[in-house]
Amino acid sequence: MAPTSHCLANMVLTNIASRTDHILHFLKESSSERLILQAIEDLISHVKEYPEVKNKAAKAGAVGFLLKIRSKQKNEIIQGALREALAILGYADPIPGRGIRILSIDGGGIRGLLVLEMLKKLEELTGKRVYQLFDFFCGVSTGAILSFSIGIHKHILDEISFGYEEISKEVFKQSSWRGTGSLVWNHSYYDTALWEKKLQQYLGSDTLISTARLPECPKLCAVSAVVNQARLSAFVFRNYSLPWKFQSQYLGKSDCAIWQAARASAAAPTYFEEFKLGNLLHQDGGILVNNPTAIAVHEVKLIWPNTPIQCVVSFGTGRTVPSPAQFTSGDDQKSVSSNTSWANKFYKILDSATDTEGVHTMLNDLLPDQVYYRFNPYLTEMVSMVETDSQKLELLKRDAIMYLRRNEDKFHEVAKVLMEKRHQYRK
Repeated sequence: MAPTSHCLANMVLTNIASRTDHILHFLKESSSERLILQAIEDLISHVKEYPEVKNKAAKAGAVGFLLKIRSKQKNEIIQGALREALAILGYADPIPGRGIRILSIDGGGIRGLLVLEMLKKLEELTGKRVYQLFDFFCGVSTGAILSFSIGIHKHILDEISFGYEEISKEVFKQSSWRGTGSLVWNHSYYDTALWEKKLQQYLGSDTLISTARLPECPKLCAVSAVVNQARLSAFVFRNYSLPWKFQSQYLGKSDCAIWQAARASAAAPTYFEEFKLGNLLHQDGGILVNNPTAIAVHEVKLIWPNTPIQCVVSFGTGRTVPSPAQFTSGDDQKSVSSNTSWANKFYKILDSATDTEGVHTMLNDLLPDQVYYRFNPYLTEMVSMVETDSQKLELLKRDAIMYLRRNEDKFHEVAKVLMEKRHQYRK
């Protein structure tokens, strides 16, 4: 009699469990560098293929085996493989400083140039590169691209600024008639295929989790919005796994390419097509959470549950002083409201849903003094996220410089907090 589907499923599970035990035994018994590396790579491949065995491997002491090997091995290739294996199993090394240092970057397209100017100030004050100043990066849209550029590829900030402008000029150069036609047929004003090509060239096709192999690579995540489920929800692309005992409030994955995570996070509606990854359709995370700082805090408390937060630095991509019309009251307000188009109402709802300063107010109330810092410059003129005019981009940078001068003391304070060392008793 042929075996039932239930029996076949049990057989498959038994084979997977047996394979897991075999790999762990091989890992413990291997002695030469070649066999140790093979055992680690086998474990990585096995957990990637069957994510459900992560818990079994962790419970069986795989993390302990790997840490023991790491303490004895000097081979950098093996050390890199060990870092990825530990990351896949949800292990994170203890924080080197006094506490967790978080960098969060809003969405905003080309206005990410503002953030680069502010990050340059932190590098100048601390004498450290940005990736050395923070343990965790979280970004949305342009913030995700900046996080990957700085944290993974360790690009110099001036190089990123130059590359940003060059890519923007190429991707956002579109005639109105062609862009409108593309919007009608493809739901995107700009050339999505060109955008994807540039992201692949700039960020690469390595998987997020594999970046754990890089020495000094911080934990990073990028946020998108999933739009084809019953409920619009945030989605977190991670270069780490959470400990097997913990579960995030947000769906996520770590096995996609770096460029894919950035593409999903920056799939701004009407600018670019939605991005399909597996069965999910992703759009720009900014339509749901344009300020991802609260998500960053949630994630780090799962990665390092018993570690205090030392510093949270949140960067916005610019705002303008509210116009008097926004404060109209009485009969005048009724008149304005009665004439509001459905389009205007929609954009007001969207603006409210993605309110970056609302998240700031909440965190400012909840987090202690000298822990949380928000920087979001006022702009002379609100620059479009796809602006390519060199004069307007120069104005953007001048606004950033003026903001830095007005907030000099605050930046000095942040630099001091970021550089604080662990107390001797905590070591």
